[in-house]
Amino acid sequence: MSVGDITIRVEVEGGTAKTATVLSGVRVNALAWMNRSRGDEDNPNLTDDTYSVHLANSAANGIIHAAKKQLTAAAEPTTPTFTAAT
Repeated sequence: MSVGDITIRVEVEGGTAKTATVLSGVRVNALAWMNRSRGDEDNPNLTDDTYSVHLANSAANGIIHAAKKQLTAAAEPTTPTFTAAT
């Protein structure tokens, strides 16, 4: 790992940790892309520190969103059907 690289580590309790590394050049470009529509008082540019928080929260939000979708799908009743009399 080089200076400025991002290491993402995920570990499910009781399991093996999985790690992904994003090179610093990719991080710089991604941060620039994220900041293209930011930079005002209400939505300040991301820094390396705030980008780390953004990445962690984004991952957590993705997991929560998937869980909600599953719960919603499981709770939707299926349309009852019947075999028509002949």
